[in-house]
Amino acid sequence: MSAFSSLIGSTAADNWPMAQVMAGMSAVPVGHAIDLAFFFPDDGRDRHDALMAETRRHLGGCLTAIEIGLRLALEQTPEIAAALEQWPQPICWPTICGQPTLLGPALLAHMQMRGGLSLMLRQFGRPDGDHGESEAGPLFSADDMSIGDAMAALTLAEGRWLTTGAEDQPMPPDLPAGHFAELLWTATACLAAVAQRSGTVDPDAVLPVFEAAGQVLLARHDEATGPIAAADRLVRSLGERADAPELMGAALAQRRFLLFTALAGRRLRMESLQVADILVMGPVGQVAALCRALGGSDSDYRHLLLALRPVRPSLSDTRIVGEALRYQDLTVEQADAAVSVMRTPVALRAKLDHLRRITG
Repeated sequence: MSAFSSLIGSTAADNWPMAQVMAGMSAVPVGHAIDLAFFFPDDGRDRHDALMAETRRHLGGCLTAIEIGLRLALEQTPEIAAALEQWPQPICWPTICGQPTLLGPALLAHMQMRGGLSLMLRQFGRPDGDHGESEAGPLFSADDMSIGDAMAALTLAEGRWLTTGAEDQPMPPDLPAGHFAELLWTATACLAAVAQRSGTVDPDAVLPVFEAAGQVLLARHDEATGPIAAADRLVRSLGERADAPELMGAALAQRRFLLFTALAGRRLRMESLQVADILVMGPVGQVAALCRALGGSDSDYRHLLLALRPVRPSLSDTRIVGEALRYQDLTVEQADAAVSVMRTPVALRAKLDHLRRITG
């Protein structure tokens, strides 16, 4: 992602980010290349978009924490540790900023979803005093220690996402196992490349050492420490009480977005991660289908769209009015059918869409 190619021409060069795509990202799918161009713009362009900033903070923070863990694990091999000491500052995040095609589409999308949830939590802050407590109180009795512990764990995990800092400030990499493994091997490759270029160690001896260090971190990883997993545990601990109709409204009113997604996932028989993805990045039509399938009224849908504004700036007052009018025509049967399609594996839907395109 250096300078634009001279073959692009002045017209395409002004059409950002397509110039970035044409210049240096032809090895990745066009849609992913455009995403990367927006999340890793030229240094001369401002990065004030809130969702972009949050996404980069999560990505850079998790990557830096993994790099620290790798460096500690590699201290068991003095010659490798000595080679890396030539670069005491973080290596992995600057490498990703320069070579963003190291990131896969699914990992970037997950980080965007994390950033969106973090942005919504930060935008609204903590639950507003006692607002909604009368509705939620019976389900969160102070006498139920297990529920209290689960709620405390969720609040603590949310707090880790809400901390502010630079993009390379370490953040606990509380990722699902698959995404953690991808980010781990990405960080491992960044460090191994530097060690191989150092000239102080045998390049052929580097890779096995780094692979062993990566395996140490994989063995230690616990995906259950994150706030999404904590919200799922809280909902499981509630049991049948999680199906109380007033609880979901109370969760949204108190801006407990992760609890809201976990409750919605239970009722719709979907993973809470998928619900969160739809709320943050999915088409508005899918958000409407989720809301209607959950039994949401016209008023509930308007409140949901208002709550999503921090990550959906296109939801102006005029747009919300228009979406609310369309929502009135959406039947429960139509919403249930749409949700049934969403439950099917993403890979299956992608292959089917591909077959439809090529067969006309």
